[in-house]
This record gives sequence, C-alpha cells and structure tokens, in this order.
Amino acid sequence: MRRFLCGLLLVTIVMMLLAFAVKWTGMAFFAPVPLWLLPTAVIYFAIAYGVQYWLTVSGMNKHPKAFVQSFLAVTVAVLFVHIIVLVGGMLVNPAGGKRFAVAFLILYLVYTVYTTVGLVKFVKVASGK
Repeated sequence: MRRFLCGLLLVTIVMMLLAFAVKWTGMAFFAPVPLWLLPTAVIYFAIAYGVQYWLTVSGMNKHPKAFVQSFLAVTVAVLFVHIIVLVGGMLVNPAGGKRFAVAFLILYLVYTVYTTVGLVKFVKVASGK
C-alpha cells in the first residue's frame, strides 16, 4: 500500500506541474479554463483513486474470493462520481467546458492506468505468483 501511495503522490506532483505549466505557458487551447480548475481536478483524481485502491485492497484482504465483485462495485461508484465532477466542472466554466473535458479525460486515463497497474501487482503478490 505504501509503494502505491508513494507512486500516486509522484504521479500527482507530475500532473500538477503539467497543469500549471499548461496554464503558465499560455497554451491557447486551455486559455478559457480557469487557473484553479485543472489543479483541483488533479487533486480530485489523486483522492478518488487513492480511496478506490484502498477500498479494493481492503475488500480483497477481507474476502479474497469476492475481489471481482468489490472491484466492480467500487469502479462503478467512482465512475458515477467522475461523471458528476465532470459535469460540475463543465457547468462552472461554460466557455471552457470542452477543454476541461479533454483535460479531465487525460487525467482519467493517467490515473486509471496507474491504479490498474498497481492493482495487478497487488493481486500477483497476494496470489503468490
């Protein structure tokens, strides 16, 4: 768990620096998106995927045979929360809503890949392979 959280912190720092770099360099594509919105999305993803990993791992530790069910339940719940946050971010900034959606998708892909790799490593270690 500690290794995953350290990696999550590193990914979050890199994504936060990229979010600020995009805004500071004045990329025309993300110009309508407020300065505070992208870093807030990065923090949201770090918290959401940290909680998702913790719930999935604790569910597997309690009931290893129910891993798939707990993983799917947590994933569906997090996806609904993502949709709510995405729509909220687009409503907060109507002028840059599409651009925020693109940034949200990029963050979603980065954090999903990182969490999936972390869960696969955890399952391999837990199963003894």
